[in-house]
Amino acid sequence: MNRKTKPPKRPQLARFPSIEGPVSTVIDEPCLAFHKYDGSNLQFKWTQQDRWCQFGTRMRTIDSQNRLFGPAIGLFMQKYADGILAAIRRYKEYRNTKSLVAFCEYYGEHTFSGLHSAGDARDLKLIDILLVESGFVLPGNFRDHFGHLDIAEVVYEGQFTRTFMREVYEGKHAVGEGVVAKGVTSTRRRKGKTQQEVWTAKVKTKSWLDELQRRAGDSADFSNEWEENQRQQSLLLD
Repeated sequence: MNRKTKPPKRPQLARFPSIEGPVSTVIDEPCLAFHKYDGSNLQFKWTQQDRWCQFGTRMRTIDSQNRLFGPAIGLFMQKYADGILAAIRRYKEYRNTKSLVAFCEYYGEHTFSGLHSAGDARDLKLIDILLVESGFVLPGNFRDHFGHLDIAEVVYEGQFTRTFMREVYEGKHAVGEGVVAKGVTSTRRRKGKTQQEVWTAKVKTKSWLDELQRRAGDSADFSNEWEENQRQQSLLLD
């Protein structure tokens, strides 16, 4: 009797959190605001056993033969692979790390809303690191411990005020799409332990939103995205 062989398990990709627009609960909280690059979110997984072993988009794994994203793998290995591991070994915060995922934005000069232009030269920017056992690297540590690499530029440090958000929206900071603000929420646990989690909020520029609105008339995808951005940026657009 022939037994059907089970199909191999699909590799499990890390889930990069969806970043919403600003909400009232984080207004006036301390933050670092990072340049938001307009591209495709890619992930690069390292484990103590298999080294750099898995690469993917938000939805699927990729390899070097992938027509659009394949070149990003070699670029990542050249720009970041050794430097990330050197930092992990250097700082005590990461002493027990057995697995991590580096998240990068893959973009070109003419990329818009993740849509890439044919023939455009593309680059990678390191935007986050997930320690699989403990969570995302805290924003201050990301800047201080990995800032010698080509990471997302810190645009602002201070309180996440409505004034700062309005400045981003009005184009007073040198960003195209906008910024991602990141802060830390601390929760006291039993036995005096404190748990720290990262909160995020994105703020878009008026020029980027205007271009999205213009393109929304020609594309259902852009139209849906425009409606979603209107909802997310409601604190700015009111």
